[in-house]
Parts: sequence; structure tokens; C-alpha cells
Amino acid sequence: MTDDARQLVHFHRKHHDAMVRGEKVTTVRWGESMRVGPSTFVFDGHPTAVPLAGHVTAVRRHRLDELTARQARQPEGTDMMRFGEQLRENYYPDMPDDAIVEVAELVVETPSPQPGRRDRR
Repeated sequence: MTDDARQLVHFHRKHHDAMVRGEKVTTVRWGESMRVGPSTFVFDGHPTAVPLAGHVTAVRRHRLDELTARQARQPEGTDMMRFGEQLRENYYPDMPDDAIVEVAELVVETPSPQPGRRDRR
């Protein structure tokens, strides 16, 4: 597969470490046309983060004003009204309450160790 076939998915730099650790496994997007398939995850404004190879494994669409914590893969009890407000404040100021958002599930590819090379931790 060529690099041209990989979609670029941009993230705020604050998400880099959580993605590398496998803790951030979803993202909620509006108006970005996410698709299932090979992806490159880019961290805008991060001075040292290299793009990560990965996959978007699923994309589900929901109305923002009906989105549940479970659908957004958020902790139980998350205030979803506040969640929507934060999406607007941080990323999508023009997003209406009844917007159709996409919940994308993500997997970061773990590079395999190179033969003859030891991991020095």
C-alpha cells in the first residue's frame, strides 16, 4: 500500500502520549469524512512527535445532541452536553447541536523490533 492511500488524521499535540500508550483509541469528528483504513496520525504543534502509522478500524455516525458516553467511548457518567460544548470550544466553533458527528476507532501500529537490535529502556 502506498503512503498516498493513507488518510491523514490530525490531532492536538496533547493527545500524542495517550495514543502511543494505547489509551486514546477513539476520536469524535465533525465534517472531516473519516474513513476506515490505513491512516497516519499527525500531532499539530508538537515539537518532537513524529507521525504515527495506524488504522481507523470503524467509523460510526451519531447526532451530537443524542450522542451517549458509550457511543463516544467516554467514561460512564460523562456529561455529554459538556462534551459537545468542549468540541465546539476546542475544535468546531460552528458545529450545531444537531450535527452528525463521527466516532472513529483507532489503532496505532506498533513497530516490530528490528532483528539484532535490543530495546534499551
